[in-house]
Amino acid sequence: MVKIDQYLNKFKEKITKRENNITLISPQKETMVFDAVNLDTNNTCNQRCRFCFTSFNEKPINMDINTFKAVLEVLPLVKDYAGGGYGFYFSCIYEPTINPLFLEYLDLLPDIAKNKCFLTTNLAKPMDEGFIKRLLSANIRLVNISIESLKPERFEYITQNKKFNHYINNLNTLEKVINEIDIDIPILRFITILLKENKDEIIDLVKYTCKHFPIESHEIRTPFINYYENMGWNKKQYLSKEEVDEIITQLNKLECIVDTVIMSSEDLEKYENEENNKENEKLDSYQKAINRFKIVEDYEYLFLRINSDGTCIDKKNNVAEKISLENPRKYFKDKLFELYSYRSEAAACSDYGGYENPDSGDGFILVDKISENDAYIEFTGWCCPDRKVNTDKLIIKLTGLDGDVNYYHASTKKRFDADEFKEKEKGWCGGYTTYIDKNKLKNNKYYIDLIYETETSQIISYRWENFILSLN
Repeated sequence: MVKIDQYLNKFKEKITKRENNITLISPQKETMVFDAVNLDTNNTCNQRCRFCFTSFNEKPINMDINTFKAVLEVLPLVKDYAGGGYGFYFSCIYEPTINPLFLEYLDLLPDIAKNKCFLTTNLAKPMDEGFIKRLLSANIRLVNISIESLKPERFEYITQNKKFNHYINNLNTLEKVINEIDIDIPILRFITILLKENKDEIIDLVKYTCKHFPIESHEIRTPFINYYENMGWNKKQYLSKEEVDEIITQLNKLECIVDTVIMSSEDLEKYENEENNKENEKLDSYQKAINRFKIVEDYEYLFLRINSDGTCIDKKNNVAEKISLENPRKYFKDKLFELYSYRSEAAACSDYGGYENPDSGDGFILVDKISENDAYIEFTGWCCPDRKVNTDKLIIKLTGLDGDVNYYHASTKKRFDADEFKEKEKGWCGGYTTYIDKNKLKNNKYYIDLIYETETSQIISYRWENFILSLN
């Protein structure tokens, strides 16, 4: 105990001597929000597209209006639509327009939904001008429309829907209403699944949507691959790299904005081999941390999936649970806090053998941003260590002025945005992010160290010199 007290006293003396040269850094306050909430007000569809990953084996359920009203309490906690999937999905997997209460739901969307809400429809339900006008007049930011073919036989084969006439009539009515209506309509975007069945029609489909509608973009994507009934059919629909390259070349020549999310058959084979290798991989504590980070930093981690039966699924637990209808706002706030808190759990480092007494390095660590929310403190930055650094084994160490020590794994990535360093040193920068549980910090001021392992298993520590983390 005496040695520890002596060490702490020397530590405090050292800090006191350097106090005038030290800059105190306080985290920026940030609000916790869901990146997206995926809502389905029914669990069925009026088509059975061959590429769809849904089996439709469940009993059909339409969400009741009281549950829908409760779900709308999540809207203030959701990011505004920012492209690429963020926002409030009025539909996710199923076709929303076939719910008997669909138009009533549209009318219930509050003003705040105008910057958050979007829906996806196959446009295959019979719709008159009045229906489409109410759709375009609702507080919706974006409408996605599926379009797989404009050839009747091909359409009916791919979608397994014999009502092509409904689809083409709706397209024509939509165009007519848009040209006549005098309101600020939602953004329009079309989506096509690239298949062997329609590959020769892709360019014409994009030309058609760009000519007839004021679209934001036309997205071309390949089918999802997952473990479901028609996975075999989907795999056979993937085109060769040569075919994909040719289609992309043709798309790039068009005067339309086209988003492509396309994998070739060669890409698919490589992906599946990598997944198989991961299953046989023996994991150490650092690799386990990397896998945890893959969950909490996944593009779709801060998402909720709300089903038509009033249950909710998150990416942490993957278990359906009933939404509280008595106090839905509190339910969603608690769920949000739980997801954020799990990030700091994923980063927590308890097995860091050999990292307690690292050798001091002469490199440096830079921090782009230190932010704080109700659940954790987030560090984001980059380091410029020796080029032989094992960047998969990075740890952030916080040392309190009173001796409290905390270790956190850091997710890593190569960063090429530090142009000045790249130009001078002809090297790379290792980026990092970590999440620190605020409740576990016992002091209000901390030194920051980056600890890593070299190729030769030497443990090196870089201190962010002349800066101290200051907490309120």
